[in-house]
This record gives sequence, C-alpha cells and structure tokens, in this order.
Amino acid sequence: MKVNRVAAGLAALAVLATSTACGSDDGPADGEMQVMMFPSVAYRLPVMVAQEKGFFDDADVKIDIVAQPNNLQGIQALEATKSQAGMVSATTFAQGVQAGSDVKMFCGGLRYAQSSLIAEAGSDLPSIEDGATPEEVLHALEGKKVGAQTPTGSGFQLLLQAAFAEAGVEDITWVNVGGSNSVTQASLQNGSVDAAQSSPPGTQTLEENGVAKVLMYMPENTSIYRDLYGSGWVGPTSWLEENEETAKAFCDATAEAVAYINDEANRDEVREIFMADTGVNDVAVADAVLETYVDYSADVPVDVMAASFAKYEELGITKPEPALDAEELVDPVGRG
Repeated sequence: MKVNRVAAGLAALAVLATSTACGSDDGPADGEMQVMMFPSVAYRLPVMVAQEKGFFDDADVKIDIVAQPNNLQGIQALEATKSQAGMVSATTFAQGVQAGSDVKMFCGGLRYAQSSLIAEAGSDLPSIEDGATPEEVLHALEGKKVGAQTPTGSGFQLLLQAAFAEAGVEDITWVNVGGSNSVTQASLQNGSVDAAQSSPPGTQTLEENGVAKVLMYMPENTSIYRDLYGSGWVGPTSWLEENEETAKAFCDATAEAVAYINDEANRDEVREIFMADTGVNDVAVADAVLETYVDYSADVPVDVMAASFAKYEELGITKPEPALDAEELVDPVGRG
C-alpha cells in the first residue's frame, strides 16, 4: 500500500507540473510557490521527501512543481517558467546576475558540484580507483574529447575546464552531451567522446549497469570543485522581498527533509521515494546515491559564496563588472 501511495502522489505531482508549466501571470497566492526542477535528478529528493512527509504542509507552504526546460540555463528557465524557485549552480547564478537577472540565492542545496569524470567500461584510461593520481587522470585526457553537461562557454562547463587547466591540461575538445544518461552512454560507446562529465544518479546508474567506469570524483580530487560552492535554490528578488515567510518555510521544510534523508532509520522509506521519482530500479544504485546527501544543506555559506565569486572572476567565468557581492546576493533566509 505504501508504494502505491508514493507512486500516486508523484503521479499527481507530474500532472500538476504539466498544468502549471507556463506559470501564472498573476503569480502564486500567499503561501504558495512554483518550484522548477529537472525530472529524475538527485537534487529533487529533499523536495519530494518534504512533499511526501508533509513537511511543506507543516510549514504552511504549498508548492507546485514544473519541469525545467532542457534548452535553457537555470536563470533563463526560471524566468521563462515564471517560477519562484529553481536549483541553480553557483556559476550559472553568477553569470545570470551579471547578465541582468534580478535574483538571489535564498536556500542552500549542494555544498559541492557532484561531478565525476567517467569513461566507457573497459576503457584503458586511468582511474583513481585503480591507483592513479588526479593529475594522471586529467593528463591522460590531453588531446581527447570530453563531454560536458552544459554548452561550451557556460559557467558549469568552464568550471570543469578550469579543473583541467589547474592540472596543466588545456588541449581538450569539449562536446556538449547534456545531462541525459542515455546520451552520455551513447556518446561514450560510439566514440563521440573519450570521457564525460556525470552527476548522481547517472554516475551510479551507469557504473552499476556495467556500461561506464568512474575515472574521478571531482570534489574529492580537485580544489576547483572542493573549494567552490555547488548549487542552491534561487528565486526572483521581488518575490523574495514580498514573500519572506513562504521562502523561509520552503527552506525550513527542505532542511527537515535533508535531515530525514540522512537518518539511517528512514533509509527504506527514502529509497522508495527516490526510486519512484527518478525511475531508478536498482536498490544498489539508489543506496549509492543516497550516500551523497551528506553534501546537502539548506544553509548557504556566505563566505564560501564570496570566495567562489572571486575565483570565478579569476578564472574568467565572470567579469570584474558588475561586481558580485555575496552579502547582497545571498538572501538572509538561507544564510549559513
């Protein structure tokens, strides 16, 4: 009965997402907000758990879920769908602000960008698991084709490029393979790329299914990923100023959900919600992904964000002007 209840709830959310995809010209009512998320990605889980366990109800906030368009970067997609919240990488957030978008990060998500480099199973490329150093992994890709999850020149791709450059590797042909497991797998198997960027649950799914091997987990092996902020919930400044209590309620509920996810006593129930939402049908894959939620937090560390902005400018991901001030761009609701 429990599985049916979860599945029914998620199906209802899918219908709701379809019906609200264009947003409302009048905006949401008090205590309501539209949340934009990619389907079947790991960062959805705190929202889905908060929805399923009634944490949003307890916090007096009602959310509608809308799918993020594949062809738009986070800030553009947020504006196009007229949503009040979207999970956006810190690089995309910074670039969006400099492009003129009036948004703030009001709730934390991922402390690190959980990117891995993967290759086709059986590849002779060195991996950390086989005893290679991070420098050896990256240098082995010199002169090769590497698949990135976002277009060349986007903040997220430039961050990956910077990790290679930090190791002295600059002769890379970048190919945008997007975030789809199937496209990443096909790109590796047909030789379109020699290696590719991957994130949960795609990394775990491809590895567990025996079609890819993980070369390196970036946050553990590069300072670029380890020291810079990953991604958080971003919303329009005007909405945040007028709906502080709703924004806080959303953040509080997701914080409660993260704690619930990381409590081992809830593993079976959380796994069930995760598998129903993502379509992952392998318990081993699900459990591997669930171990990554220790990197989630509803707090946004302003000092880390400020350091990230400074590094983006140094790397050429952002421009010196207009200046990015973490004190102004991190809403008080989500400060850690």
